[in-house]
Amino acid sequence: MADEHFFYISPNNLTKNRFTLDAEEAHHTSNVLRLKVDDEIWLLDGLGTAYKGIIKQNGQEVSGEIISEFPNYSEANIKMHIAVGLIKRDRFEWLLEKAVECGAVSITPLLLDRCVKKSLNIVRSQKIVKTAAKQCGRSRFPIVHEPNSLIQFINNNIEHIICLNSHGEQSLVSWQKNVQSNKVSILIGPEGDFSENEMTVIKEKNIPIVTLGSRRLRTETAAITALNIIEFGGLNE
Repeated sequence: MADEHFFYISPNNLTKNRFTLDAEEAHHTSNVLRLKVDDEIWLLDGLGTAYKGIIKQNGQEVSGEIISEFPNYSEANIKMHIAVGLIKRDRFEWLLEKAVECGAVSITPLLLDRCVKKSLNIVRSQKIVKTAAKQCGRSRFPIVHEPNSLIQFINNNIEHIICLNSHGEQSLVSWQKNVQSNKVSILIGPEGDFSENEMTVIKEKNIPIVTLGSRRLRTETAAITALNIIEFGGLNE
């Protein structure tokens, strides 16, 4: 995959077996990578399908023919959502990038008691997600939601929520062995973790509290570790 380059293709720019890149992607194709007519190209529609095409016109407009279609290309069998307390911008943006690479389908920032940040640039965040998805070849681009309160997120996602906490009642690996589901939402605290009041809410909602071990992990480390355990640890088998 190292020599393959992925480009975004709007579904509106797909007609039968033809594609036309938008101006930004056309510039990258022609002027940065210097691809030529008859070169193969990978296209991602952001909605769950990848295409392999051949460039037939290369210039200000780049277009060509679709030769193969790959539904659900490079997507996990389980839908993994993360809801994470807002942290400093550089670390949150790193988390976004890695969460995309590790298979998350959506990211919900949480406004929690111990958050150092209280707002998020959604447009910038979604651009980071799109760039990361193209870099790693994901056909479905994850959604970055507007910030939620803890109770708002729980009430909207009541099924299959777990909470990561270093004092969890069981390990994440143990928990997933007893779960049959193709969907999971993961609550992750900010720097300083969840407050006592927030943990009370989580317990009152009967949300399983699981641990990744005895070491205290950074928010972003916990997120990518949990995503990898869930995808490859047997929950989707």
